[in-house]
Amino acid sequence: MKGISTTIIFVIAIFIIGAIAIYVYEHFRYSPFALQVDEEVVKEYLLDRHVEMIDLILKDKIKNSTIQINKRLSAYEFALEIAPMLSVLQDGVTRIEIPLKATDKTLPMKCKYINGKVVVSMSYCEIPVGSVILSINGYPIEDIIKRYKNLFPTLNDFQQEYSFVDKILPYYPKIIDAQTLQVKYQLPNTLAQRTSYIKGIPYKEFQQNMHVKPIELYNISKYTVVRIKSFNVSNKSDMTELTAAFDELIKSSKAVIFDLRYANDGDITLPSMIISKLITRPTTLYPKLISRYKFKQIIREQIPVEPEPEKLTSDVYFLVDKTCFYNPHKTLLAFLATNRIGKLIILDNSNFSDLSFYTEEFFKILPNTRTYIVMPLSKVVVDSHFENEQIAFDEEIPFNEKELTNNTLYKEFLKRITSMIE
Repeated sequence: MKGISTTIIFVIAIFIIGAIAIYVYEHFRYSPFALQVDEEVVKEYLLDRHVEMIDLILKDKIKNSTIQINKRLSAYEFALEIAPMLSVLQDGVTRIEIPLKATDKTLPMKCKYINGKVVVSMSYCEIPVGSVILSINGYPIEDIIKRYKNLFPTLNDFQQEYSFVDKILPYYPKIIDAQTLQVKYQLPNTLAQRTSYIKGIPYKEFQQNMHVKPIELYNISKYTVVRIKSFNVSNKSDMTELTAAFDELIKSSKAVIFDLRYANDGDITLPSMIISKLITRPTTLYPKLISRYKFKQIIREQIPVEPEPEKLTSDVYFLVDKTCFYNPHKTLLAFLATNRIGKLIILDNSNFSDLSFYTEEFFKILPNTRTYIVMPLSKVVVDSHFENEQIAFDEEIPFNEKELTNNTLYKEFLKRITSMIE
């Protein structure tokens, strides 16, 4: 019996030590030495794989950049610390990405960044859709955005802010290592403010509950509006709905407006589907795709997109603004400009004159923080521009948070757009 008791105590001790080790690994910060090692590994990977690292000046900037880390940091703090080094690349892709485990805590809602406001676009908690987030744990939301927007170091200011709200803000419990957050918000359609204590949900549950269907269809007068809500086509159900929606568009004689604004990031599945319905012959997706081979850049061959037997034959328009900067947006816009397909309707003062961009994200894990350095392996060079294909209204069309989250108001917005097109 004594031997059995000793064995049981030993096994329990092993489990306790293991649990403590896991907690320490997840919640304590990394040593300066470990972080300095990861920084050097980041440099090595960039110099070895980044598509632009044939530029001697750029290589020297990366090689000679020095970041002194003299205190323990979390993974997110480390990403912010080396952001200045990455920012010189200006490719819209390179960043440090922190992976989430299934049990990591997240907010049970998603938000969009509209006119400087953080607006709840999906919610599985007591905060209603359309609410404006004012503060979290007593910190003004503007300060939180300012602190963490450099997690996207190679984007411009607006794109950094927009991307943080769109992609990272739901993971704020993980960033600050909290189970519950105090959220102050303004209710929709009123000046009334409320404060709620929101308990974080596991990341796995967040993925299940916060799935966004790729598109919605609206019939407005002589037009069918395809509101693209997400470029992330992640399951069979999404593909089935997309196929049915395109069948409906083809059968209709109405002109089609694709609303690309505020769409979630994703891949080229949906842009390729749209393109295949518009072309009459096999056409490459990118006008020119450049990759790196050792110490030189080469033009890559591409497998062309094949045209679908049944096509969209009516007029096609694309509604865009400054939120259309994710790679699926850029892929679609570059193709339209190069092949002179459709008409572009710009609703703000955005400049789409330079349509070149970086693509083919490459992830490499860092040895100590177990985060990823993400970089582009290819560059899409676009020499074409929108000219006669661009529709510019005499006045800027205002769009606010109510029209994003309220379908009735969104339809009224679309009616203004279609009347101005006519």
